[in-house]
Amino acid sequence: MANAPTLSDEELYRAFLSTQDTKILGEIYRKNMALVFGVCMKYMGEKHEAQDATMEIFERLLTQHIKTEIKSFRAYLYVMSKNHCLMKKRGEKVIHVQITESDMELAMEVHPIDESERNEARLKTCLNELKDMQKTCVELFYLGKRSYMEISNELRVTINAVKSNIQNGKRNLKLCLEHKS
Repeated sequence: MANAPTLSDEELYRAFLSTQDTKILGEIYRKNMALVFGVCMKYMGEKHEAQDATMEIFERLLTQHIKTEIKSFRAYLYVMSKNHCLMKKRGEKVIHVQITESDMELAMEVHPIDESERNEARLKTCLNELKDMQKTCVELFYLGKRSYMEISNELRVTINAVKSNIQNGKRNLKLCLEHKS
């Protein structure tokens, strides 16, 4: 295993399947554990449940027998983790779900971390495109956690004007976000 760091996750996983050396699988899993834990936190919602699910997924990797070639181990692990958590949340017995190549490709395109960063950038862009009063009211209400009354007093406008600017700002943000997606 002197050349292990230069091997891809897929090559290491194939090596694990042929040798059943748990150290190899442990190394691959250690590199991808943050991804698995993140997915588990997203679907389980509770840290201890997510930690348990993360370990259960490692155990599944140790015992399951893959029949098809894994082209992207990270995508495979993401989809496997998501399915495991969804099955646990449903309260059903965890079963093995056949993962197709299209599932893995989809997982690569819509990684939750990447998607949230893109959404945040789009939101900032769209927020800057709002009219000044709409932008100010939306920022103070949602980001500043201010009440209608506080915004009204600070901007010296009526409460109805604040409500109207927030409502119109939300609508315009939604339209802008839909247009940019």
